[in-house]
Amino acid sequence: MRLIKWYVAIVATCFWTTAYGQEDAPIYRDMPLRSKGELRVFAETAAFRGPQNLTRLEVYTLIDARQLQFVPEGGKYVSQIDFELSLQDSSGNPTVQELWTRNVSVANIRELKQNGALVRDIIAVDIAPGPYKMTLTSEDIYGDISGTCEGHMRVRRFEGTELVVSDVVFASELKKAESAGRFVKNGWHVVPNTTRFFRVGKPIQIYFEVYNFKVMSDNPNDSFVLGYSLLDTADVVVKSYPAKRLIKPGESVVKTDVLETEELSGGAYNLQVELFDRSTREHVRYKRKVFLISDENETPQLTEAQQEQLRYFQTIHHVASEKDLAIYESLPTQQSKMKFLRTFWKKLDPTPKTPLNERLRDHINRMKYSDDTFTSQPGKRGSETDKGRVYIKYGPPSERDYTTSVAVGKAVDIWIYEKSGRYLFEFFDRRGTGVYELVHSTMSGELYNPNWRDTAF
Repeated sequence: MRLIKWYVAIVATCFWTTAYGQEDAPIYRDMPLRSKGELRVFAETAAFRGPQNLTRLEVYTLIDARQLQFVPEGGKYVSQIDFELSLQDSSGNPTVQELWTRNVSVANIRELKQNGALVRDIIAVDIAPGPYKMTLTSEDIYGDISGTCEGHMRVRRFEGTELVVSDVVFASELKKAESAGRFVKNGWHVVPNTTRFFRVGKPIQIYFEVYNFKVMSDNPNDSFVLGYSLLDTADVVVKSYPAKRLIKPGESVVKTDVLETEELSGGAYNLQVELFDRSTREHVRYKRKVFLISDENETPQLTEAQQEQLRYFQTIHHVASEKDLAIYESLPTQQSKMKFLRTFWKKLDPTPKTPLNERLRDHINRMKYSDDTFTSQPGKRGSETDKGRVYIKYGPPSERDYTTSVAVGKAVDIWIYEKSGRYLFEFFDRRGTGVYELVHSTMSGELYNPNWRDTAF
C-alpha cells in the first residue's frame, strides 16, 4: 500500500516527455490530480458542450476538512479556502484566471476531527477546445497552508454533426434534483466522485450527455441502443451490462445510470460507453478510467502504464554509483528500498525547492524513449541495450552521424556529445539486425577501442 502511495506522489511530478528535437512536450492524462504542498487536494475535470462552439469545462475539488484551521465565529467554527484556477494554452498564454472563496462552518470541532468531513466544490468555465495546462491552487487562509494541482489536458470538441458523448462524471451522489444547487445539472443532483474510487460491491454511478442525434420526426420509434462495459488495463472486457433500446428525446440526451460491481476484483478499469443510432447507423464509443477497491485497506492496483513508470523510478543502475547500488541492493524490504530511492532522487534534484524534480523527470522520459525506440533482442527492453544505457545516462546526443556500409549492409551510428568537451559514442550493427553494440567511446569510463573497425567487418 505504501509503495503505491509513494508512486502517486512521484508520478504527479512527471507531466512531460522528451525526444530527439523535442523538449518538454506535454503528456495529456485524463486522470484525477493530487496536489503538491501541505494542503492535500484532489481535482477532477469533465467536459460538456458549451455555448457558441465552446466547451464547458467543469473543475471539481475535494478537501478533507480535518486539514483546515477553524476559528470560532457566532457560536460555530469557520474556515476559509481561497481557490485560484489558471488555464494556459499551448503557447503559454493565460486564457482563464478564476478566483473564488469557499467558507466552511462546523458546530463541533471534536466531532469533525473524529469523523472527518469532505469539502467539495465546483467551478465551470467556457473555453475553446484544445490543449491546456491547468494549475489549481487551494489555500487555507486561517491555517496558512496551500496545495497546488497541476497537469496538462486536452479539452474536447463537441460542435459539429457527428454523434459524440460528453465526459462521464463518476458520482458519489446521484438523484433527481428537488431544487437548484451547486451540483445540479439538467434536473439531476450530481456530486462528483473526485478520486473515481468505488468499493467493489457498491454501484458505480455515472452522469453524461450525448449530442448530435439526427432525429427522424416522422418516426415515433426513432431510437438508439446504449450499452456499457468494464475493460481491464489491456482493454479486455471483464464485465458487460445489458444493452438498452431508448427513444431519442431530441438532438441531445442527458443520461444517468447505476452499474453494479459484484464479483469484480479491485483494480483499475476503463468504463466504456457505447451507442448505436438505429436510424443513421452511427456508432460511437467512449472510455474513461475508474478504480475499484475491494476492502477498507486496499489501494487500487496500478495500471500497466503506472507499473512501467514505477519501474523507471526503481531503475537506477544507469545513473547511480557503485556504492549507492550496493547499498540499495542490500536493503532487506521493499519499503526500505523505496525510502532509499526517494532520498536518492531528491539528492539529484537540481531545484529542490520546487515541486518538480527535473532530474527524475528526465530519467523517466529517457527510460520510456529508450524502451519505445531502440531495437533489442526478444525478451530484452530497449532501455537495456547499449544505446538505451547511453541515452538514459547522458541524454540525447548533440549530433548524430549515421552511415551504412553498402558492401556488407551494416550500419554505424555515431553519437556526439558536447559536455565540457566533445565526446564520441560509436554503435555498430554487427549482425545487420538493427541491434547496435557500443564499440568505442571517448567518454571517460566507457569502452575505448579506436581501432575497432580493423576487425569488425
